[in-house]
Amino acid sequence: MTNSIDLRQFRYFLAVSEELNFRMAAQKLHISQPPLSRQIRLLEEQLGVELFIRSKTGVTLTAAGAAFLPEVKRTLSHAEKAISVAKAAKHDTGGHFIAGYSTAFDHSVIHDVFDCLSRKFPDWRITHKGKHSISLIRDIKKASLDVALVSLYTDTLDLEVETLLEDPFVVALSSHHRLAKKRKLSFDDIRDETLFWFERRINPGFYDHCTRFFERIDFRPNIIPEPSDHHVLLGLIAQEKGIALIPASLRKVKYQGVVFREMKEEREKLRVGIAVVYSKSNTSAVLPTFLKSIKQKY
Repeated sequence: MTNSIDLRQFRYFLAVSEELNFRMAAQKLHISQPPLSRQIRLLEEQLGVELFIRSKTGVTLTAAGAAFLPEVKRTLSHAEKAISVAKAAKHDTGGHFIAGYSTAFDHSVIHDVFDCLSRKFPDWRITHKGKHSISLIRDIKKASLDVALVSLYTDTLDLEVETLLEDPFVVALSSHHRLAKKRKLSFDDIRDETLFWFERRINPGFYDHCTRFFERIDFRPNIIPEPSDHHVLLGLIAQEKGIALIPASLRKVKYQGVVFREMKEEREKLRVGIAVVYSKSNTSAVLPTFLKSIKQKY
């Protein structure tokens, strides 16, 4: 039965996973909602597991869905690469434009931008990939990437940097946690908690910025390594293995048993800046349109 699963179903699953709402996912895919719902149900039947928990307010990923998601992303990425390789084998009138995005924050807007670029530059191969910010910067310097959305405080060397958004952090914690009853939390509230936190090698500049911030407010939590996959992180939080500080834009990624609480307004507020980075020597005909489109989205 699983032999009949196709890439279209994977794309549908990914869209619902990103939007956590069938209506919004259908709009993103430019289809009506009933066929999307049918294909997701069919996919669940073929796999023999439920991928989503459905409610009146939206959907959340089940444990099986969360485990399935990174594999779907990898499969679609490999399929996209295969298509690009095939297209590259023939002569075309366009070129290849590659955009990158940091996996540390919500990047769903980039898909809308790519839809716009594909319509405006039909002869171009336009692809994207997600990496850590520091890797994206290296790729731009090597000219293997045209542009990227990165976290600020990354060492951008001599590249052009335009800030798009200052995203405040929120606390992600189990819905059963004693602090879940509060509407807003302070650093004093979470001082004694176990905190999932990223490793310095992932983004040394931002890691050092946060460390200095924590030292200024005398915040010294019990830190444990943060999983690289966001859905795995939320699963561990739901199991009460710890809490996390995440960019507010990632609150749209819901997970059963996890709630998000804003930080109280204090004299200083920890934020992650999102910026678009590119080389001033890049002459791609697509780049100006990408920059204009991404700024409009933010």
